[in-house]
Amino acid sequence: MKDSRNSVKIETETIYETRYISNLFNSMSKTYGLVNYISSFGFTERWRHQCIAYLPETGQMLSGYDLMSGMGELWHSLNKRLSKKAKVIAIDLSEIMHREATKKKERYSFHIETLQADILQLTLVYESADFIVSSFGLKTFNHEQLQNLAEVTCNLLRPGGTFSFVEISSPSSRWLRIPFHFYLKWLIPVIGRIFNGNSNDYRMLGIYCEKFQNAYGFTSMLREQGLAAEFKSLFFGCASVVYGCKPGSV
Repeated sequence: MKDSRNSVKIETETIYETRYISNLFNSMSKTYGLVNYISSFGFTERWRHQCIAYLPETGQMLSGYDLMSGMGELWHSLNKRLSKKAKVIAIDLSEIMHREATKKKERYSFHIETLQADILQLTLVYESADFIVSSFGLKTFNHEQLQNLAEVTCNLLRPGGTFSFVEISSPSSRWLRIPFHFYLKWLIPVIGRIFNGNSNDYRMLGIYCEKFQNAYGFTSMLREQGLAAEFKSLFFGCASVVYGCKPGSV
């Protein structure tokens, strides 16, 4: 049977299904980090550092979650912020990325537990997190899923807990947006084909980004849940961060 990911026309509902996303990132796992770094000229790494830097300097950071954690790309940045007593639960859909992340966790000074699961389907301990972080996973959620994720974020955070999410975004300037989307939808797939032998998987990243636009909508969803959320555009809108805290104190 022909893989639906190789089809030019893909149903919008399909690309947000758990199995589709898991298969997509399983397929890209061997080259995802390298292609991201090369194609972004190193900016993805810088944006991950900024994601962690935007965590508000309030309260303790002993227990937290790395959502849509991939292969643990945020942990290097977290390692500079967390104490040796801290624990991070890293959750990702992709079986292969989860496996690769598990191999890396002993490199870091803080404790890491890895889970291969759908964050929207997990039952986790209410108000169990001092912090929640995530890099480049928001775009794979549709509107309803983002609303559910905002609710999950609020439920997991303790009063005074903090959060920071970063995502590739669509620039607001038309003069930058047109070449940026051409780059995402056509040039990155070429790089992906060189390293992975498959351009269609990497073309999907551009499609997700175009549909997602930026993290401003997710910022509003977090505010609707009662969280103090702030939006920040990075590098002329090519990425965006939403960060903040859950009001109150423990």
